[in-house]
Amino acid sequence: MNSRLILCASLLLLVTGCLNLKQPAVKINYYQIEYEPMNVPTPKPLDVVLGVRDFDIATTYNSNRLVYKKGAFERDTYFYNRWIANPAAMITTATLSDFIHSGTYLAVVPIPGATKWNYEIQGYVRDIYENDLGNNWHGVVDLEITLIKGMPTDLKRRVLFQNSYHSSVPCAGKNPKAVIAAMSEAMQAISIELQGDVYKAIKDNLKDTEGVTEESKDTGNATRYLARNHVRN
Repeated sequence: MNSRLILCASLLLLVTGCLNLKQPAVKINYYQIEYEPMNVPTPKPLDVVLGVRDFDIATTYNSNRLVYKKGAFERDTYFYNRWIANPAAMITTATLSDFIHSGTYLAVVPIPGATKWNYEIQGYVRDIYENDLGNNWHGVVDLEITLIKGMPTDLKRRVLFQNSYHSSVPCAGKNPKAVIAAMSEAMQAISIELQGDVYKAIKDNLKDTEGVTEESKDTGNATRYLARNHVRN
């Protein structure tokens, strides 16, 4: 009897002990795109408001899972290493911040938002992944950017350009942190090129608009001159 009591008590302690065992929490590492503001030559500021719309992203990357390419036609994701936010949101934020930091526009505003804008940037993230092929890993970023003049309600709203921007930067090491650093550098390189293209396109468009305005004034003056002479004759 005593042996049975002792056995039951031992089993109870064992079961209770097992139930009280605390499993260690799974450690998830979170990363984000970041880099120092760019010190590029500041061109003459343009008296326009530039809007940056929230970027869209390819379905493959539309989550917080870091994607890596391990072979031809093969993609996989990390479990313990993830983005802190959706990549499209981070790239939108980086683009908006870089254009604000440039100081080349009257204002740079997010879309959607309360402020009206003259020109609009739309973006699509086609690729953002770790490329494991070859001797070195690479951080790859590929964007499609569209620059549009006018707001959606404008009758003369039109596309000024649609360009592709691709950057692949070697990683300093074969680990997720080195990959994110390479992706950040790739995004910075794209942003520098994009800023130059957007500035040139808007500046050229403003010149064309001014030219049309002056031509309209000249035509109007000529018409009024002919009308006056016709009346006099």
